[in-house]
Amino acid sequence: MCGIFCSVLQNASSHSDYMSRSFKDILRSRGPDVQDELVLNYDAGQMFFAGNVLWQQGESVQKQPVVDDDYIFLFNGDLYNLQKPEHMSDTYWIAEKLSECRLEEEKLLDLLKNLEGPHCLIIYNKRDQVLYFSRDTLGRNSLIIERSSEGLYLSSTTLHLENKRISLELPPLGLYRVKVNDLTSCILYPWQTLNDYATQLLSNLDIAVGWKTTVDSPIAPHWMLQSDLTFDYDFYTFPYIDSPKDFYENLISQTQIKESLAVLHKLLSDSVKSRVTNTAPFCRLCLQELKLPTLCSHAKVCFLFSGGIDCTILALLADNFVPENEPIELINVAFESVEGQNTSEKIWDVPDRKTALVSFNELQRLCPKRSWQLLNVNVTRNELQQKLTTHIRHLIYPLETVLDESLGCAFWFASHCISSTARVALVGSGADELFGGYVRHRNSYRRCLGSEEERQLAVQNELEVDWQRLPARNLARDDRVIADNGKTARAPFIEENFVKYVRSLKSYQKCCFSFPEGVGDKLLLRLYGYQLGLREAVFLKKRAIQFGSRIANRKQNAAQHSNNL
Repeated sequence: MCGIFCSVLQNASSHSDYMSRSFKDILRSRGPDVQDELVLNYDAGQMFFAGNVLWQQGESVQKQPVVDDDYIFLFNGDLYNLQKPEHMSDTYWIAEKLSECRLEEEKLLDLLKNLEGPHCLIIYNKRDQVLYFSRDTLGRNSLIIERSSEGLYLSSTTLHLENKRISLELPPLGLYRVKVNDLTSCILYPWQTLNDYATQLLSNLDIAVGWKTTVDSPIAPHWMLQSDLTFDYDFYTFPYIDSPKDFYENLISQTQIKESLAVLHKLLSDSVKSRVTNTAPFCRLCLQELKLPTLCSHAKVCFLFSGGIDCTILALLADNFVPENEPIELINVAFESVEGQNTSEKIWDVPDRKTALVSFNELQRLCPKRSWQLLNVNVTRNELQQKLTTHIRHLIYPLETVLDESLGCAFWFASHCISSTARVALVGSGADELFGGYVRHRNSYRRCLGSEEERQLAVQNELEVDWQRLPARNLARDDRVIADNGKTARAPFIEENFVKYVRSLKSYQKCCFSFPEGVGDKLLLRLYGYQLGLREAVFLKKRAIQFGSRIANRKQNAAQHSNNL
């Protein structure tokens, strides 16, 4: 994960004011391995580029920005499913491709069409004085756009400064093209035809940054093409057996369900494999040594671990691909309960701590040769308030609700775990949105008074709404808070081919709300976990991290503006 920054300014001295020591420190936390900066004059003013790199891929660290005769390039992310030499970093590979296409727009769009993996990029065409920038199709990595009277700013993260700068997360709609001499207009090459939600996001962007966007033809990445896989099963047609285990045994014996699970296994295994094997050969501690050791057997991969079905399945799959001699860290976070503030004894026995222990024991049973390290992070209310008000709020910005505060703090403290040596943090993000894991999905079915077809349509619509807003609600914020601790957040469920497959299934082939909670929600994923050998975690009820870790009070309104933010 990297911290990238670019500014387009009419006032030549403004960049030094923006790149304060505090802001440089925030960017460096994302990319502690190597940093570089570049100042470039153009007809109407000056541009500034900064790159801070966290080494994860390639045989050595690649410094940024990359400077060529024709362009300047900044990249943050990981690319997968590419035919490229293992010794070559993603940044260097794209830079070579940019040189080959000589920044001809048609060739540039063809290049972007083939990129899979979480990323954002900034490209400056020096010859034509054109700036390109984008977030990946699924919006997994953060890129914040800011506008002020001095000009335009793009950065992985920002500072919550008291000024007149307008800040918002760049909508991951496609490739944006801006002429640096004219910041009143923009061209968007969308990933796909814009729907009503995307059109509204683009309208909000135009208002915020004060330009008018023209939408060009879609780029249409190859993975977005319609899936040709179809399955003929409906969970609602199966009678419920009071014994959940017998019920699951019956379901996974059905031919069509078994075939669906086989596809799920192949795609999710491939996703996990890519995300745990594409790492630097040294852990956090060894990389801090003045002289690197010849061999590092410390943990390089961790899971932000509540013990729920999502992260437990991912950890179980990771055991197949992480070298046998390396530990895998399971990081569980607990916050001092509000009730415990007036007692002498701190209370850490929160719900997520209990479920983490249950699932930890299951992993040990299924993978006894692996060294599983359950790392417990305990956070007092005083520590929470101090870190939130002085540091974490800058990372959550420009989001500002109570829910953003709770989730952002939970992920920051978990990834901040001082005993962790890992530089890759795997998270279960996306599973609830894909498989129907939220109470509102169940409610959309139960509250619909129409026919069964109408009830299924209500569930499908609710799933679609959640999926569309996932980048804005979760992904960019989580990227900022986790990367601040020198860890790359990777979400195996949000992988292009896996997403394509799961979203091609009907809602009744993924979840079934006529079955009890903890059984029918995320049913296909729970069946998969059962098939892998899990017997306890698969029946745990969904619990939001803000309540499972006890950082939030259920009486709070999650949508309200946070006083701290």
